[in-house]
Amino acid sequence: MNYSIIIFLSLLLSAQSLKPKFCVKCKYFIPDNDNNEFSKCSLFPKSEGKFDYLVSGIHTDKYYYCSTSREMNHMCGEEGKYYKRKIVKKSQS
Repeated sequence: MNYSIIIFLSLLLSAQSLKPKFCVKCKYFIPDNDNNEFSKCSLFPKSEGKFDYLVSGIHTDKYYYCSTSREMNHMCGEEGKYYKRKIVKKSQS
């Protein structure tokens, strides 16, 4: 009896991990004004933004596109290694 409960729980947990992790639901997601195709990921800043700052003294945020970070295995990769669910606070009316 105990083994069947353990097996059931392990199957349930593995099914949860198979759900795709969408960038639009991630806390690092920076939406684009027009559509989500050109949205960026705040977890992966580009190094050129740092060097531009060292030259000009003006801080500009430059981030990789979400699609780029999902293609690269050393970043988030297809499985969304660094995905963190965005917490949305409900407003009280």
